[in-house]
Amino acid sequence: MDIFLGIDGGGTHTRVVLMDGHEVELGRMVGSASGLDKSSVSASVEEIKTLCGKVLDGIECSSISLCAGLAGAGDTVIKKSLESAIQELGISKDVSVRTDAEVTFMDAFGLTESGILLIAGTGSTALGRGLNGSKRVGGWGSVIGDEGSGYRIGLESLRSVIQAQDERMASTSLVYEVLGALELNAPRDLVTWVSSAEKSEVAALANLVCHMADAGEEVSSSIVEKAIDDLVIHVQTLLENLGPWPSAPEIALHGGLIGPAGPLHDDLILALEKLNCDIFKEEIDGARGACRMAACIQDSEHNSSNLGVFP
Repeated sequence: MDIFLGIDGGGTHTRVVLMDGHEVELGRMVGSASGLDKSSVSASVEEIKTLCGKVLDGIECSSISLCAGLAGAGDTVIKKSLESAIQELGISKDVSVRTDAEVTFMDAFGLTESGILLIAGTGSTALGRGLNGSKRVGGWGSVIGDEGSGYRIGLESLRSVIQAQDERMASTSLVYEVLGALELNAPRDLVTWVSSAEKSEVAALANLVCHMADAGEEVSSSIVEKAIDDLVIHVQTLLENLGPWPSAPEIALHGGLIGPAGPLHDDLILALEKLNCDIFKEEIDGARGACRMAACIQDSEHNSSNLGVFP
């Protein structure tokens, strides 16, 4: 039988799903991050190799088509490098690479339906499809983008610590909570910590900040309010650029910060109420979307290299 391997690799976790041609799930594995930048292609491929080996154990099939949706894979050079490296693993000859956002959009809206996907976890981005085509907003990475993301919220909490230390702002309970969470004795210790910290470690501070914002802590509340405003702007930009919309478009919320169990989910929905849109209610699974992408690429009679790709 023909089977499809779908991979959803982000800044915190990697999910691998195995499905047959009828979308029956045959296996699933979860591992560590495989989102990447130019220096981590080999680490990403190694994680993919390990998880695919586990999910394929004991499976007999005639052919495997693989699609990997990976954070940071929007760059053409990195994408080609990844496709070659994954092919060399010998798992599948039919390998395609997309971004994690593109395969997640595929799961929610397929190849033709209109809608908007907003993702906020370690990073952030938004994809939309409407009468005026398709468009991406955000997704520029942690150095110059990722507004409203866990990484940005965590980074702002670190900045509040050093600003309080300099007396550029009043010291608040957030300072002591951040230092305590990182097991550091003084603000100056942050210089050493942040120089070697992974993006996911900085992003992990977002849960603390959101918790303190819920408790009314002023600086945390300001950071969270700015994050929500930034995410709303992502959606508003897509609504304005891809309209007119025949009916209120659905907005799918995905990622550790804004998914159904995310700490910003409810507040973000309230903020989105001012826009003419509906919230997508179904479960979203990026790895399943990658399987569906692999199936569509296999069935495509035309050049499939740009199938499901957002500009």
